[in-house]
Amino acid sequence: MTSQRFELAIQLRWGDMDSFNHVNNVQVARLFEEARVRALADWFGGPDMRVTVLVARQEIEFASPLAYTLEPATIVAWISRVGTASFDIAATLTDPAGRLCAQVSTTLVSIDSSTGRSAPLTQQAVSVLGDHLGDPLPFRHRS
Repeated sequence: MTSQRFELAIQLRWGDMDSFNHVNNVQVARLFEEARVRALADWFGGPDMRVTVLVARQEIEFASPLAYTLEPATIVAWISRVGTASFDIAATLTDPAGRLCAQVSTTLVSIDSSTGRSAPLTQQAVSVLGDHLGDPLPFRHRS
């Protein structure tokens, strides 16, 4: 599947490290959050293109440690599923050498900001999300 993916070079912070000298797993979740927020802002950039969402589910799979470096890591994000009132955004995190460190799939639910309840995605939102639709991530399955 060909899609317009969002790519972000993201600078690591010294404080992201843990006692094992790699970026802490909670900080990895925050890196993915930053990329997700920036991707949605980029895709829904106009004032008439707002979409209000809440995180309903998130799964992160860690592939290798991400060591702190002055060179930025890279996150690539895309839409992996579009439903009636929700969608999934997938993303990968690679170190400066291009090694996969983690991948994430996050389900976001569209909500009506006046009621706080789920609401169907607008046709305009479905169209925007469709421009960034790609394959789901190949997570390893647990037995």
